[in-house]
Amino acid sequence: MSRFGRRWLAASGLPRAEAAAALRATRRRIARYPALLRPAFQLAPEFVEWLGPILALSRWTCASRLGDDDFDEMLERLESHRWGFVRGLALAARVPVIEQTLPDPTPDRVPVHPLAGRTRRRPARPRLYDVAVIGTGAGGGPLAWALSRRGYEVAAIEAGRLARPGSVRESLERDYLHHASTVALGNCFLPVIAGRAVGGTTVVNSGTSLRPTRETLEGWDRLAGTRFGEGELDRWFDLVDERIGVTTPPRDLLGRSAEMLERGLAALGRPPAFVLPRNAPECRGDGRCCFVCPTGAKQSVDRSWLPQAAEAGCEILAPARAMRIRESDDRVEVELLGPEGPFRVEARRLVVAAGALSTPGLVRANRLGSAWRGAGDSFKCHPAAKVTAHFPEAVEGAHGVPQGLGYKIPELPTVQFEGIFTPPAALAPMIPATGRRLRWWFDRYAHVATFGFMIRDRGTGWVRSLGDFPLIRYDLHPDDARDVREAILFLAEVFFAAGADRVLLPISSRANELVSPEDVRRIPEADFTPDRVHMAAFHPQGTCGIGRVVDTDLALLGSRRIHVCDASVFPDSPGVNPQLTIMALSLRLADHLLRQAEGTGLIRRARGGRPDPVRT
Repeated sequence: MSRFGRRWLAASGLPRAEAAAALRATRRRIARYPALLRPAFQLAPEFVEWLGPILALSRWTCASRLGDDDFDEMLERLESHRWGFVRGLALAARVPVIEQTLPDPTPDRVPVHPLAGRTRRRPARPRLYDVAVIGTGAGGGPLAWALSRRGYEVAAIEAGRLARPGSVRESLERDYLHHASTVALGNCFLPVIAGRAVGGTTVVNSGTSLRPTRETLEGWDRLAGTRFGEGELDRWFDLVDERIGVTTPPRDLLGRSAEMLERGLAALGRPPAFVLPRNAPECRGDGRCCFVCPTGAKQSVDRSWLPQAAEAGCEILAPARAMRIRESDDRVEVELLGPEGPFRVEARRLVVAAGALSTPGLVRANRLGSAWRGAGDSFKCHPAAKVTAHFPEAVEGAHGVPQGLGYKIPELPTVQFEGIFTPPAALAPMIPATGRRLRWWFDRYAHVATFGFMIRDRGTGWVRSLGDFPLIRYDLHPDDARDVREAILFLAEVFFAAGADRVLLPISSRANELVSPEDVRRIPEADFTPDRVHMAAFHPQGTCGIGRVVDTDLALLGSRRIHVCDASVFPDSPGVNPQLTIMALSLRLADHLLRQAEGTGLIRRARGGRPDPVRT
């Protein structure tokens, strides 16, 4: 990193004293990457230093010896190189050093967390729990709340820590699964985003709270034999909405990045966009939803469900990673690894709610149930991308709700357009510009607007695990690739109609920066191949699907004591942000367990009498 990093920092115009400090911070950052990925970040700068000039400029020299113009040209050519692995290594070389040069403030006046001092590193005393839950996100948290409030002894086990507001870099390292560096490989390079914290991904999601359409649920019924399309989940959706405070924010809280989109839609004669419902009733528009809400307004699981669960006696064990699981006739044993070493939890029932990337690894590694070989198959996600635009006037997109506006167009029925605006430190790895062009955009960040979209995907992949690190294979379906291209071009047209004077498309191409509406349809179709589009995958799902690995009551096929409850059980893509659906399934499972408990011996009788159905 020393030569390339020093040269990159010099080209960025950073003063020498600051550059030296940034270089030291970059080395420390690389050392903290997950062990499986660390060699790539260590070797990538050397690759660019020694081979970048020959690959990009056909010159036998080192990158650090190039003049400013040639160094900038080399970076641009590597970014758009025809070989995907070259583009990937060039990205890995610059991301750690870019992070150190962008503003990344820490929020002021952070409120005390309601779970502060209420998590434990290991159980207070040996006991046989009624239910152990692995995972405290949208699948585990509501279930722990429902069972604890009915008097059952519950252990909620979480591999992550209690999330606290901080800088973007701190949140990416601490609150995201493997530093947000999990990647699906196939015909595209697709970062797959998930959280790892008490509260799961709900701590770092956008807060968008949408129910799947009735048509989607009816499709699930046909695939998996459920009855969701008949309204079976409605009462659980209603309870979820009430518990997490789902409301529609006022438009004046959305910020001007969303306003730019609405202006462009109006200029094109399109119908207006709609405001997305969110679980942040007291939101003040700080714009940091995906990096832990700085005010606590977003009612993520660690604020809406788990505090009451803890008050009712639920023991939250964090951080603790499940290593082995054994099911016997009268109990399930879970071996865990925490900061103080290994320990064991025993329970009459186990619910695995570790998320669609981690749950199948636990099922396969421990051969749980009779269908364990199918765990990890049928991986699905919502591939997403965003378009960036520059406006003559200040936009100040960082102020307001980042994902406050939604939009649908009839010609792209599988595409959900949703607003998104992130701080510079989060945008840098995803923006397809380097050198002077990158500095140009970040120097004018106050004039930038962005808007994104996600696809209800048609393709599938698979997930396997190396230790606790997910290995993902996924190909973007050709129809999804076409829709990605059309969605990108649609947003470019909208931004130009709104008055943008420059639009940056999320593709690795020298033609990705447009200066007029006429440029939009001139880009070669070959520049939109899946491996060239800068995308990320959100909402991983489907890896332990109903009808394949679990039954309609979410019990592992062939198991009497183990259930699964997270997005891995989805029969197909919901096409919307999934937290409401997962929470509804969690409450439905809790109700099922409570109703089944009496007389089965699988859960003991609750303290205080007969177990009641879940209710408010």
